[in-house]
Amino acid sequence: MALTNEQKLEHHSKFAAATNAGQPDITMSMCVEGALVWHNFDDKSVPYASTGKTLTRMHAIIPNLRWETRAVAATSTGWMWQAAIRGTAPGGEICAHSVMIVTLNDEGLITQLDEYIDPSQLSALRG
Repeated sequence: MALTNEQKLEHHSKFAAATNAGQPDITMSMCVEGALVWHNFDDKSVPYASTGKTLTRMHAIIPNLRWETRAVAATSTGWMWQAAIRGTAPGGEICAHSVMIVTLNDEGLITQLDEYIDPSQLSALRG
């Protein structure tokens, strides 16, 4: 049975909270095995499992790392999250604009996450 918009937005809320808290174990539990993340900047898909390491590293480098929500909307297949990724990195303040388009299955698990971001906006991570 298809998810309601309320269920989709509840899913987003849990995902956003876990992302902001640096808890990839929670976000991973919200995915099907083999879920993929597509990046606009290189047009490649990677296993979602590999993004947990990135999230953990980012939170270790930037203690005040956060995703500031600009907009959230339920879509016909899941949800969309527009956010500004902010924090104080070794090379200074970051403000990277991000949009995630998430596809959920009928059980409410992520099957696909399309991420739109300009990696140059994260250059301060490198110090």
